[in-house]
Amino acid sequence: MTEYLPRPHDETLRQRLAGTAATNDAGFVLLVGRSASGKTRAVYEAVTTVLPDWPVVHPADADELAAWVQASHIGPRTVLWLDEAQRYLNGAPGERAAKALGRLLDQVTPLSVVGTMWPEHLRRLTESRGDSGDESPHTRALLTGRHAMITVPDTLSGDSSAVTVAAARDPRLAAAVRAAGSGHRVLQHLTGGPELVRRWEMGPDQWFTAPEHAVLTAAVEARRLGHASAVPARLLMEAAAGFMDSTARATAGKEWFPAAISALTTTAGGPVPLIAERYARDVGDPDSYRPDDYLEQHIRRVRAHRAPPAGFWTGAAYARTADDLYALGGAAEQRRRYGCAAELYKNAVEKGHSWARASLTVLREITDGRSAAEETAATDPLAWAALAVSRERDGDDSAAYDAYRRAAETGDVWAWSAMARIREEEGEPAAADAVAALAAAAGHALAWRTLGRMRSSHGPAAAKAFDQVVSVGDGWGHMGLAQVAERAGDLAEAVEHASRAVDAGVTAAWARLVRLHWSLGDHASAVAAATGGADVGNPEGWSLLAQLRKEAEDLSGAAAAHREAAALGVGAAWRELALLADSDGDSVAAEAAAAQLARTGDAEAWTALAEARAERGYAAGAARAAAEAARAGDVEAWIRLARGREGAGNAEGAELAADLAAERGSPAAWAALSRMRERVGDRDGSRRAVLRADALGAFDAWTALGRVREELGHTASAERAYIRGCKAGDTDAYAMLGALYLEQGRLQEACDAYRSAVDAGLPDAWGELLSALAVQAPRATSAQTVNRLRTRGLPADG
Repeated sequence: MTEYLPRPHDETLRQRLAGTAATNDAGFVLLVGRSASGKTRAVYEAVTTVLPDWPVVHPADADELAAWVQASHIGPRTVLWLDEAQRYLNGAPGERAAKALGRLLDQVTPLSVVGTMWPEHLRRLTESRGDSGDESPHTRALLTGRHAMITVPDTLSGDSSAVTVAAARDPRLAAAVRAAGSGHRVLQHLTGGPELVRRWEMGPDQWFTAPEHAVLTAAVEARRLGHASAVPARLLMEAAAGFMDSTARATAGKEWFPAAISALTTTAGGPVPLIAERYARDVGDPDSYRPDDYLEQHIRRVRAHRAPPAGFWTGAAYARTADDLYALGGAAEQRRRYGCAAELYKNAVEKGHSWARASLTVLREITDGRSAAEETAATDPLAWAALAVSRERDGDDSAAYDAYRRAAETGDVWAWSAMARIREEEGEPAAADAVAALAAAAGHALAWRTLGRMRSSHGPAAAKAFDQVVSVGDGWGHMGLAQVAERAGDLAEAVEHASRAVDAGVTAAWARLVRLHWSLGDHASAVAAATGGADVGNPEGWSLLAQLRKEAEDLSGAAAAHREAAALGVGAAWRELALLADSDGDSVAAEAAAAQLARTGDAEAWTALAEARAERGYAAGAARAAAEAARAGDVEAWIRLARGREGAGNAEGAELAADLAAERGSPAAWAALSRMRERVGDRDGSRRAVLRADALGAFDAWTALGRVREELGHTASAERAYIRGCKAGDTDAYAMLGALYLEQGRLQEACDAYRSAVDAGLPDAWGELLSALAVQAPRATSAQTVNRLRTRGLPADG
């Protein structure tokens, strides 16, 4: 390997690994960065440097990871390496793996789990589909939880002296430096990525033959649209035909596919465009393929606003797993290829995907009407619940209620609560009570709890509902009754009910007791309640007590309570201790508290200090705190500092902070500076900043700047910014451009822009496209077209 050149994120990663070992803790660190940014090499160097005597385990896939955890094969003092972590966290197997991983982190110490991931995969795995349930709560909790996330830039450090010295010792590095030029993307040239991109950009029948170019493009499209693992050969063969013109299809020859695969999976001194794998467990010929990472990321971006041809959707039927079929079906539906989506969802249902029937049901209500949707739902409670949510979102409460009823009848406990809520919102409390009573008879108290919360402003009615909750044996009913009594001013009765909730095992009731005892002036009992909560694993009472003492201007008492909370693992308590000490002028104690929290992998206290100091004009202290926050993993601290300095008129300091943020992998500070400078009329400064952001990889910087220009009434320059955003690969720019054109009466251009946004899968663009089509002349023809599109979607071939 070439000589390793440490960058700022390396220090953060190594601190995390060292902290895990020193504190006998378990930690999950996720390195997020684009392809060829050095994530995997950073993990390798950090582990060999910091934990050289810890064994490293690398499961093959999600199922193996879950099985190893289940069998307790991963013990203390181990590094669990999840390179390309999305492979372990996708679909139903990924959800099982995430659940197992969460359990592992709670039970095995010391343990270091290290993963790498692209930003787009992180967004996909943490976004919510917005339907009736959460398909991957454990995955989302793992990726958005307390564990550290480190952003890795795709450029080398701005300090070029170390690079120059290293290049003098290694001709490979020297060649990469020359090829990278002023862009500093040396790492990518070391892997040969830009050369692969250049060859693909030449088009078919240039470097790559037409079949080779088509196979490579089809492989990337499958991955872009949701196929998580390597792409099966049958899918590639069927889909590739859609990326060839008629002449190429006629002249390719009978052996076009094996010839293309052979050429793409061999190398003549450069990187391999297509990597062969074998999914089957036995030894044999390759059966699956995945594109080179760097090339894949480039094609993803340049084709982000384009839907694949009809042939691709035909080939998608050969996706490997039910999760892959479901994901591709979702991509087709997002792009309004309803017929393609329905077929893929049906295939996923046949393969046993738990959510596919729900998605198919909702889709069929759009395309084929209510009876077809209900026939599809059959006896699946998830499908009925999804249908109910869809109908309620469309304002059809009566039909939604019927669907919730069917969901409840087929086993969805939450549907009872929705039925009661609808009846209550309709002004029919007796009917709502009847629903809740039916649910309670089946042993479910949630409907009564829902009604109690909805009736909170009407004490007697709320108390009646919470009494019913208690009668079902749910201790949360006492919590509701305590709230009712507290609102009525009867604190003694509120204490009695909160105490009963504690006896019923509701640990959150301890914190309510803290507040009630404090309100009664019984501070000793408030302390006892905080202690009681901590004894059963709920430290919230100490945090609440700290807040109450601070409001009473008992700052030393507040600090003492925060220390109790911090000792119990409440990270926010260290932040509050840091802020309390800093406001009291004790910067040493403040920074000690922030450092203590940072050792657990949380930079929040340093970030809060940076913000507080910047607000009161303590520039040097703010910069120091922001630097520590960035070192602890929070790049946003530098971004906020850049904004603050720019707002204070310190342009040079703002740009320095923006450069430091970029070194930590985030160009957002430069994008923010461009918008701030635009607002104050500094067009030259704005342009320099947005060009810098764009060069660093902030593909949305032009679009954000366009919004500012449009707000200021500069529509011509806003249009230019949106067009630059489109060229940079930001699909949101197409939607913004469509709205701008529609407002200006440029209907055909608006339709074209919105169509690109639809093909990109933007959820709101479909309605905007239909609106733009509806105002085109002749109105009669447009109305028919719009109505047909609304129910049938777009044809597979676009």
